[in-house]
Amino acid sequence: MGKAVTPANVLTQGEQRALAAFIAGRLPAGQLHAELCRAREQTIARAVAEPSAVQPDPSAPAVAPAPAFNAA
Repeated sequence: MGKAVTPANVLTQGEQRALAAFIAGRLPAGQLHAELCRAREQTIARAVAEPSAVQPDPSAPAVAPAPAFNAA
């Protein structure tokens, strides 16, 4: 089976910009990979620098895990 094509709506804005520049002929093929890597690195750096919305609130009460039941 072949590789699935990544839809454009999952590409970061920097990746979209690099691909658009390549398609328009403003970015040589030899520089495309470097530009895509740089766009991903910038996105990862921004994500690490921003506090995540997924982190739990420290003032919220701790939730105990549900007990496990053995299926016999």
